[in-house]
Amino acid sequence: MKKTFIQHWQPKPLPVPAVDIDLPHLTAVERSAEVCRFILSKIEFALSPLGNLREFFKLNIRLAVAIAIPVLMVAPLVTMAITQFKAWITILTETFSSFVLFPLSVVLSILLVSGMVYIGRSILEMRMRAQRRDPYGY
Repeated sequence: MKKTFIQHWQPKPLPVPAVDIDLPHLTAVERSAEVCRFILSKIEFALSPLGNLREFFKLNIRLAVAIAIPVLMVAPLVTMAITQFKAWITILTETFSSFVLFPLSVVLSILLVSGMVYIGRSILEMRMRAQRRDPYGY
C-alpha cells in the first residue's frame, strides 16, 4: 500500500500564475474564462506552491474511481440477488405455512368437536343423575 502511495505521489512545483498577454484581444467569453483560470491558479498557488494540494486531489480522484467502478458494477447484481432471495423466502414461507396450518386446523377442529361431545355427555350424565335420586334421601 505504501509503495503504491509513494509511486503515485509525485507533486511538482506550480508555476507562478500569470495573465495571458493576449487578454485584451480575446472575446468577452474568453476573457472571463481567462480571468477565472488566473484567479483559480492564484488561489491554488497560494494554498500549495509545491503542488501537494493538486497531487492530493489527483490521488483521491484515482482512489474514488478505483472504488466506484467495482461498486457500480457489483452493487446492482447484489441488489438483484437480495431481491430474488426475498421473493424465494416469501414463497417458501407461504408454502410451508399452508402445510403447517392445514393439519393444525384439522387437529383444532377435532379437538373442538371432541370437547363439545365431552361437554354434551357431561351435561347428559348430570341430568341422568338428577333423575335417579334416591327417594329415601340416603
